Amino acid sequence: MKLVSGTRLRILSFDLETLAAGYADPAWVPDKITCAAWSWVGEKRVHSLITGKDGFFSRELRGERIRPLLDAIAESDTLIGHNVVRFDLRTLQAECMRFGFPKLRPVRVQDTIRLGKTKGLKKGQDDLSYMVGSPVRKQTMNWEQWDRAYEEDDWATVISRCVTDVKGHKVLWERLRDRGYLQAPTMWAP
Repeated sequence: MKLVSGTRLRILSFDLETLAAGYADPAWVPDKITCAAWSWVGEKRVHSLITGKDGFFSRELRGERIRPLLDAIAESDTLIGHNVVRFDLRTLQAECMRFGFPKLRPVRVQDTIRLGKTKGLKKGQDDLSYMVGSPVRKQTMNWEQWDRAYEEDDWATVISRCVTDVKGHKVLWERLRDRGYLQAPTMWAP
């Protein structure tokens, strides 16, 4: 994707994994970030981080560990992801507020769950990836697998899930874009 001036856009695909942090109000469940992965369109490398068990219970540590993702987002021209408008960006913004960080800046976003008006089309990343013939499969996990993954000392399974989501998402985004299925990017502001 290029800007009118001919310079390339910096497009960042990202994903978050979270855990519910309590149930004081049944209508509201706070999420805390446990893992994040991100990758620039046009690059193969996927960066990842975990907040760790100690970070889950410490805002200060969690905030320090999230910083590399926030730095990447600050460098981006456009963010892409699956359900990032409704979940990931809002969750990240809430975490920034908990850490006492500045609000996320307004940024262009293209969310692959936003395909326009359809009926009878399951819009999960796994379903859409299969529909467009992506070779990258989502690492599906049931509750028991998630529970055990968080018991691992290094959270390798959690990281793998998040990294696989980003790798798969980049392929999904390209194929949906090439077919003209995606809605145009919009501005997201906290």
